[in-house]
Amino acid sequence: MAERMPSVLDCRMTGDTAIELDLLIKPDLLWFQGHFPDSPILPGVVQLDWVVQFARNHLKIDLPAAREFQIKFKAVIVPMDALTLSLRFEAAKKRLNFDYRRGSDVCSIGTVFL
Repeated sequence: MAERMPSVLDCRMTGDTAIELDLLIKPDLLWFQGHFPDSPILPGVVQLDWVVQFARNHLKIDLPAAREFQIKFKAVIVPMDALTLSLRFEAAKKRLNFDYRRGSDVCSIGTVFL
């Protein structure tokens, strides 16, 4: 069965409710199958799902799903990308901010509202 999650190479707390995860986007991930056959890219809905899952697991946020969100895509994510996912939870504003970066380049940035 194909993998569903990226490899986590490192994980750093950057504050009480903030974390950075270094990820390797493996080419055998389920999400690349058929999206797109000649030029695979990671779907945006998968990026949101990973944000929710990593926030639950690493920041212990009770987040059932990303029902209301904003996201801006700036660059495609492809197999073998090494990315940093930053998660910053603002409890008072009931929002989780995130960004996926490849080096200094932002691939996507957004907010999930609780």
